[in-house]
Amino acid sequence: MEQKERGNHFRVTVGGWYPRTTLHLSEIYSFFKNGSSELALSKEKLEELHRGLRLKSVVQETGNLEYIHAITEDGIEIRYYEDGLYTISTQTKSISDAASQIESYVNTQFNPAIAYIFSLGAPTPKVLAHFPIKHPVVVGMHKENWSSFSYDHTKYGEVYAQIESNGIVVYKTLSHIFVLARHMSEDAVADLVEMQIFFREFKDQLKRYLNIHRVIWEEISAIKEQKSVSAKEVDQLRSKLDGYQKTVNLISNRINQMSSYITTRSKLSKALQLDNHLLTLFQYKFESLSDTHTYIKEIWNMTREYIASAIAMFSEIQNKSTQRSIQSLQLITLSNVIATLLAKMAIDKIPGITVWGFLYFIFIVLLAWVINSVVIFLFKNIKYTIHFPKHTQV
Repeated sequence: MEQKERGNHFRVTVGGWYPRTTLHLSEIYSFFKNGSSELALSKEKLEELHRGLRLKSVVQETGNLEYIHAITEDGIEIRYYEDGLYTISTQTKSISDAASQIESYVNTQFNPAIAYIFSLGAPTPKVLAHFPIKHPVVVGMHKENWSSFSYDHTKYGEVYAQIESNGIVVYKTLSHIFVLARHMSEDAVADLVEMQIFFREFKDQLKRYLNIHRVIWEEISAIKEQKSVSAKEVDQLRSKLDGYQKTVNLISNRINQMSSYITTRSKLSKALQLDNHLLTLFQYKFESLSDTHTYIKEIWNMTREYIASAIAMFSEIQNKSTQRSIQSLQLITLSNVIATLLAKMAIDKIPGITVWGFLYFIFIVLLAWVINSVVIFLFKNIKYTIHFPKHTQV
């Protein structure tokens, strides 16, 4: 196929989406254009990352959405839109070479640069790191006659979906998506590819959030199934729950922000007349995307309530533990008073400053220490019953 492949011109694209705004777009433009940032970031690090991008030209353009259009010294084209969608692409005659070049650029130059300029503020939950992101390579071609194109299963994997509609053929594999358009212009193919990337990224993010919900829910269930905990375990478990709550709040806020982007892209899709292509070629429909988003949002609301109830229960246990600690201090104080009284009652029998006198003093100290240790041990190992309100698992 390589010989046939080189006879055609392809646009190889890798893209992603993360919720952004025009404010973020301005920050990206300043960095792309001048290697600068208004934030308290290292100038040396900014300059290093900016050099690594090897940008030859950077302009901010206005269309249906504002976006930054940049081209590297190697001919790689970057488009970064105000809603957070970005595409990194190049024209090529060799899909394999271009895909390797773009993926290397994304992983070693582009992603580290974007991550650094947005490294301040609300952090990305660490649990997301356990769900690595792999963006499929999208290959677009527009040509009046693509009869010379043949798909190579050995290079790009088995096709699990092949759809043809209105002069457009789509091949889908686990690693590649091919969009071959007979009559569409190059710009129209690019628009279709961008919208496909948005849909795919949006759904993938919702899927990751669903999986994270399952992980956290199971962790809370495991704590609940202990039935009882000792006082010494309470602080550790409470700290663990606080960490989960922080993660859940961060992700919940990100999920809540996502709904507005569906509306924006839906309007753009209608303006570009891409709705029918998205539905027939990719089975993408904005209404179903919105329904899925609402479902995930409700699941995370339930997760947040579940964690809040668990934290409330452990707060109650901590209060009980504190009361028991006060009681233990009272008991220790009482034992010390008793030991002192006993010593005074036997004062006439206490040896002087002799070896026996010293040993007697050590005995009194050790007795107080033993009493103190026993009391602390008993209170730390008191078991507290865990009782959570029942929830219906999803």
